[in-house]
Parts: sequence; structure tokens; C-alpha cells
Amino acid sequence: MKWEVKELDDGRWGIFLCKKYWKFKDKPVMYSAAVNKESAERRVNRLNDPKYDFGVNYVTVKQAREAERKKKAEAREAEKQRKAAERAAKKAERAAKKAEREKKKHADS
Repeated sequence: MKWEVKELDDGRWGIFLCKKYWKFKDKPVMYSAAVNKESAERRVNRLNDPKYDFGVNYVTVKQAREAERKKKAEAREAEKQRKAAERAAKKAERAAKKAEREKKKHADS
């Protein structure tokens, strides 16, 4: 997102989101207001600087929902693999018991 400085009606200077980033094209997004233009420009420079760390990891609602979906999908996949391994182990156990019965049956005859 990019921010810009514009003069307000009351003589102060406002920090606004650039128009191409607006969610609603008819509603400007104002971040804050400053008494003089220089302080507003300093703040805009900080906001627009990608190297400046605000100390907060911002996560949008969409990102949080996608992370939750991914976590649930991974859990479902792990559960599927666990059940498949369980079924394979039971199948191998049944096959071993059957082979043992067959061996015992041939030994008796």
C-alpha cells in the first residue's frame, strides 16, 4: 500500500491511502492528520518505506482463513495416512495369521 499527503479543508494535512488501493472507489481512506506538511511527509515516507519495521506482523482476515484451511487440510491428510497405515498393518496381521493356519493345516495332514 502507498500513502500520500493532501491538504484538508481546515488547513491541516491529511495522510491518505493512494486511490488505487481503496476498497470502495468513492470513499477515500485517511490514516491521520498533521498540523504541518513536513511532519505529514515524514510520516508518509516512513509508511511507504518497505524497510521500516512497524514491529507488528499484520495478517489479513483472508490470510488467517487460508492458514486455518491449510492447517485443517494437513490434519485431514495426516489422519488419512494414519488410517491407511493402520489398515495395512491389520491386513498384514491377517495375512500372517492365515499363513500360520495354512501351515498348521498342512502340518496336520
